[in-house]
Amino acid sequence: MATIKDVAKLAKVSISTASYALNNQPNVHPDTRKRILEAAETLHYTPHFSARNLKTKKTGNIGVFIYGFSGPIFSDVLEGIRQYLQDNGYNIIVSSGRASTTLLLERQVDGAIIFDSNITDDVLRTYAKNGSPIIVLDRYLTSDNIFSSVIDNEGLVKDFMSVILKKGYQKCAYLSGPEDSFNNNHRYVGFKDALHEAGIKDHLYYKGDFTVQSGYDIGKVVAIGENRPDFVYCANDESAIGFARALKEEGLRIPDDVAIAGFDNIQMVDFIHPKLTTIGIDHFMWGKHVADTIVNIIDHGTKDRLNQPEGRIYWRESC
Repeated sequence: MATIKDVAKLAKVSISTASYALNNQPNVHPDTRKRILEAAETLHYTPHFSARNLKTKKTGNIGVFIYGFSGPIFSDVLEGIRQYLQDNGYNIIVSSGRASTTLLLERQVDGAIIFDSNITDDVLRTYAKNGSPIIVLDRYLTSDNIFSSVIDNEGLVKDFMSVILKKGYQKCAYLSGPEDSFNNNHRYVGFKDALHEAGIKDHLYYKGDFTVQSGYDIGKVVAIGENRPDFVYCANDESAIGFARALKEEGLRIPDDVAIAGFDNIQMVDFIHPKLTTIGIDHFMWGKHVADTIVNIIDHGTKDRLNQPEGRIYWRESC
């Protein structure tokens, strides 16, 4: 079995330099680090985790804790995070549910990216109080070593709805996501604020859960009902896709009979007709940016790199 001494010899460096590189320490020239990592790969060298952890007080792991694994949004964010961490020598540990809290409290990760509202603020503060950084994507939370990168759901939806109302739509409806969802709730606030500023007091509300099926089921009811809106804002694209399918099956025309729009700009919207107007975030680049920020906090203490994700309206055929 190869040792670190063998790696150092093959890479033509000292044992201490090899150790710094293998433990992801910053004081190694990139070319030298590359040579050491290639030597380790050639020799099939794997550092003993417990020994490394005791010496560096680091695990080499970043936790990404999410509330579920379904849907295209998480996959895009995760892929951006994964690519950046892999390219920069960190492991990614993805978890959901109770296991996430355990990983945090047992300090099995050097930092964490949170997209799970079920992890309480107290757990996050307990983890961060000893200096380990956290970036939250699902809430606004101010505390030592905790940073937020959050979509401006309210502002984006409010701006969008202001334009929609100027187009002449008056009887508007909101198709929600889960009512415990941070993103859903803030999108709904933006929706209501735009109506309020336009002097519109009433609107319809349909309770969904962000899935294609819930959008479809609600669409079936709306299509045959008497109190039908002329515009429906769907809290995400998946529910909008299901809603549109139901309307079309019942013989309604989009946007002539009912106009619709969504949020996320997922790839699926390019494959439906009419194409869906939506608000889009580049989730892949958001993931890369968040990963870049947390690595720089851990390695260099740089805390001023974090930006909020930018969104834009993609006007298409559905409204």
